[in-house]
Amino acid sequence: MKQGKKRTMSICVSDIDKSKIVAHENGKKYLAIETWDNETPDKYDNDFSVAISFNKEEIEKKKAGEEVKRVYLGNGKIWPDTNTTRAITNEEADDLPF
Repeated sequence: MKQGKKRTMSICVSDIDKSKIVAHENGKKYLAIETWDNETPDKYDNDFSVAISFNKEEIEKKKAGEEVKRVYLGNGKIWPDTNTTRAITNEEADDLPF
């Protein structure tokens, strides 16, 4: 089976507003994020950016002409097709703020 292109990204979890984390009825917590491709890679060779998605209230404010600041979380790279993966270490998981 052919897979699509692998994307790796790094996000800053310190900048996540806890009110943006939504508890689902299954007990898990979710954060709506969005990515978009850069027209050209940035100075660090990142191919795309990552931000917290706007909620309905923020979308309505933007439609009304109010300024709503986007919270950028990080960026990432698109890699050639490979079958390699990277597992998160226990040390990395213990450093999460939640």
